[in-house]
Amino acid sequence: MTPKARKATKTVTPSERRELLAAMLPDAPELTFTPRGNPDPRLIQLARLLGGQMARQDFEAQIRKRGPNGS
Repeated sequence: MTPKARKATKTVTPSERRELLAAMLPDAPELTFTPRGNPDPRLIQLARLLGGQMARQDFEAQIRKRGPNGS
């Protein structure tokens, strides 16, 4: 942050602050992690998505490493 940017701060009124805080708080509950039992389905979906992405990246890296001949 530059010194010029720090000087350009505007004071926020209490009503603006409440409005900003309300906009920042999502309506959906936070993701929860339970080590045993019933995990949050969004966490499972996220783990599958990230796992698939990692597998694709690893596969592409292996293909590039092998070269055009495949050996």
